[in-house]
Amino acid sequence: MTKYNFGCGNFKKPGFINVDVRPDSAADVVAEAWDTSQFLQGAAEFVYSRHMLEHLDPDDARLTLRAWLGLLRPGGLLNVIVPDVAFHARQILGLATSSFPNQFDHACAGFWGWRDEARGGSREDAHRWGYTEHSLSAELLSAGFVQVQRATEGPDREAWHLNIVALRPI
Repeated sequence: MTKYNFGCGNFKKPGFINVDVRPDSAADVVAEAWDTSQFLQGAAEFVYSRHMLEHLDPDDARLTLRAWLGLLRPGGLLNVIVPDVAFHARQILGLATSSFPNQFDHACAGFWGWRDEARGGSREDAHRWGYTEHSLSAELLSAGFVQVQRATEGPDREAWHLNIVALRPI
């Protein structure tokens, strides 16, 4: 079974083909997220991406979603996790809280990324776009995915993670 992990950074996911744009990452393959030409099309069982899509400009993100659809076999599963900017908007107003000690810093990071080294980030960690459940679902449907829904169980189930699963049509 072929599984991809796009935007792996320094966290190699066992059993996956790990892909990242950074040459100094833990990637098996260094490539842009939308450049899937070197992979077998229409055969993957699973495409996973955790907190990467928000680092792309909207046009590149759309291109990426279409490329990932092409990788998947009919009925194959996509799991995309991004910050939920609706949660972070409530958080910055004091209407929602996370497990992070500094709610303002966490809210800002949800919008713009952990950009400074003092907080473990870098300039490369800047977010270029943000998503709500509605906006990401619309992008996935537009790219050709079906049965788009929010995952509420398992890892990354905290409200500030927008954890979406979708299928390639059969």
